[in-house]
Amino acid sequence: MIFHKAGKNLLQTLHNERGFSLVEALLSVFLLGVGIIAVVGTTGTIMDKNNDSRKSSIAMTLAQDKIEYFKGVGQAWLLAGADGLDSPDVVGGVWTADIGGETVDSEGDAANSGSTYNRSWTITDLAGENFLFGVSITMTWQDGGTQTLQLDTEVTQ
Repeated sequence: MIFHKAGKNLLQTLHNERGFSLVEALLSVFLLGVGIIAVVGTTGTIMDKNNDSRKSSIAMTLAQDKIEYFKGVGQAWLLAGADGLDSPDVVGGVWTADIGGETVDSEGDAANSGSTYNRSWTITDLAGENFLFGVSITMTWQDGGTQTLQLDTEVTQ
């Protein structure tokens, strides 16, 4: 057995000591720092992806709103008059082209200072089908480049 100068067992003396060594403390601080940096870095990415998802969800909702609009319009006006027009709309009972569509904000209101979405659409008479029309809505917006979403459906009269 190994004895300490005072006559105690050296292993027992080392075993009874409390606290951390300098190396253990530095290692703990280093690992904690790496963890904090990882969380901070991931948080920025998560916030960016959340913003992208929010904009995409708004674009989908705006496209769905326009489709619902045309379902309602189809109850009052024949959609056949809109076939082939660029972003057609009924003005004074006549289908007219709204070249390039419309620019809307996240609430669907046109021509506001916060308008960031461009919404365009086409209505196509599906040949051979009685009173069945294809409606295609295209949404575009800027988010680190031009983003595009297209929603297609069929409307019957």
